[in-house]
Amino acid sequence: MQARSLLSVLNYRILIILIETLLVYFLYYKYNFKLSVDFTILSIAIVFPIVFSITSAYQKRQDALFTFNVLRNKMIELSNIYFSVEGTSKADYQKLFKALSKIQSLVIKHLVQDSSEGISEIRKSRKDIFFRIDDDKQHYNEREKDSLIRVKNELFQAIEKLFSIKHHPTPKSLRKYCLVFIYLSPFIYNGQILFVNSIDTGLKNIVSLIISSLIGFVLMALYNVQEHIENPFDGQGMDDLDFEAIQMNDYEQLG
Repeated sequence: MQARSLLSVLNYRILIILIETLLVYFLYYKYNFKLSVDFTILSIAIVFPIVFSITSAYQKRQDALFTFNVLRNKMIELSNIYFSVEGTSKADYQKLFKALSKIQSLVIKHLVQDSSEGISEIRKSRKDIFFRIDDDKQHYNEREKDSLIRVKNELFQAIEKLFSIKHHPTPKSLRKYCLVFIYLSPFIYNGQILFVNSIDTGLKNIVSLIISSLIGFVLMALYNVQEHIENPFDGQGMDDLDFEAIQMNDYEQLG
């Protein structure tokens, strides 16, 4: 699993940048084109935006993890309060717990598979949960009623936040900008590498070519890492949410 996740950064973009790097290097070498460029330009134009994007994507992943834990805890809290109300039957509690489990399954399905069919059903279930609680209002005192409504609202607030995290990624324009400059970068750093390599020897040319390829590989690999972190729900990266470990399970049901 870890090996597959590590290899997930290897895609067609890596192949393109390596081929481009080799072509540009041999083209510059053939025509003896050397360009003195400060590598700081790579930091300003590429590295800093990529690091900023990775940081933003990581924060999004942390927000998603925290929000799903809030969702999980609010479902358990809501069912526990409902169970503790005097006069609530075990059958009614089981129906509520089952309804909450169904909502959780729909939320996870939407986050993982990007299925839009469950969103309306999840939002409609907000009323169903309210009416299910309201049907037994004769059993509640004011404190219990306020607690049930408050927790129910916080539960669906967490669901809506998860949807917002899913559908509002880090700035696309910044990521496209990074990708464009990564593809342009071999034209910059190859000239500088050949400028530094003033002595034309076979070993130095091999080392220069390896360094050139490594720069292109690292830049594109960082971009691919950011893209994987960007979606913490699809299970494609090493740091994605493990829903099997954090979701509410049937054994947590009371009674």
